[in-house]
Amino acid sequence: MDDRKPVSEMVDELWACLHGDKGYLSDLLERELVDKGVTLITGVKKHIPN
Repeated sequence: MDDRKPVSEMVDELWACLHGDKGYLSDLLERELVDKGVTLITGVKKHIPN
C-alpha cells in the first residue's frame, strides 16, 4: 500500500511542519499539505534535477 495516501487525512490535526523520508516526495501531496497549512520536509532524491 502506498502510505502517502492517508497522510493528507492524517494532517487535519497538524500545523506547521511534517517530516518524512524521501519516499514522501510528491508534488500532489505537497500541494495538498500546503493547502492545509502544513510544510512537508523530506530529503532530496538523487535523480531529481535542481
